[in-house]
Amino acid sequence: MSRTLTLDAWAQDEFSAPIPSKPTLLKYAQSGMIFPPPFKAGRCWRVDATARFIGMTDKPVIKKDDNPRLKRILEDGAAT
Repeated sequence: MSRTLTLDAWAQDEFSAPIPSKPTLLKYAQSGMIFPPPFKAGRCWRVDATARFIGMTDKPVIKKDDNPRLKRILEDGAAT
């Protein structure tokens, strides 16, 4: 197993400035947007030193009978 880094230390190497905030990094870790997936060791999230940010891998499923507002948000990200 390779060396692991804290989530903050990993972000310094992975992203150029501005680096995402701590809550955003936690969201990435919990949502599976980093591969290989981070793990929690005690109270601290640890990331493999070779891990990469992959972002969202699945698109939401949009059904015909979904609310039009929901469809618009899922399709282009607009709130209204």
